[in-house]
Amino acid sequence: MTSIIVLIVILLIFLLSIPAIIFLIAYLAARSRRKKQNLLLQEIGTPEYYAFVRYNMGNAQNEFFKIKAFQGSGMIYVEDNHIHFVDTLHQHPHTFPLYDSTIKWEDINIVNGLLKWFSVEDQEAKYYFNIESGMFIFNLNSTKPTTRSVFERLLQYQSEIR
Repeated sequence: MTSIIVLIVILLIFLLSIPAIIFLIAYLAARSRRKKQNLLLQEIGTPEYYAFVRYNMGNAQNEFFKIKAFQGSGMIYVEDNHIHFVDTLHQHPHTFPLYDSTIKWEDINIVNGLLKWFSVEDQEAKYYFNIESGMFIFNLNSTKPTTRSVFERLLQYQSEIR
């Protein structure tokens, strides 16, 4: 009888520890993401407009077999009539001239986890962006921009210089 009670207690501890581990991982990932975002802001300074995004480059957007829906995270910002993109690892930065770039709403991409995307393209590259949302439970900021609002803001900047 006591062995059954011990077995039930061990099973309960095991079952309760799984959600705790999941929440711990989500919390640590959110904290790491905020730290990387703050470092990007410190490096860049105070741009005219910025948003933290997830991105894909070129054909990676439509690849079916991949581990995650995006290649990485970074920051998109407007400064001096250019859209600048810097990723957190500084591997794929790119500057798009506002006057000579195409900003397009891509909408929901089924291959990429039903996320809404927009693209920015110039003569050299095409990048796809969506808003860095993180785990919903650790991201309760209602003032955070949406993918659509960032897209519309970039279009507004573009229309002002044309």
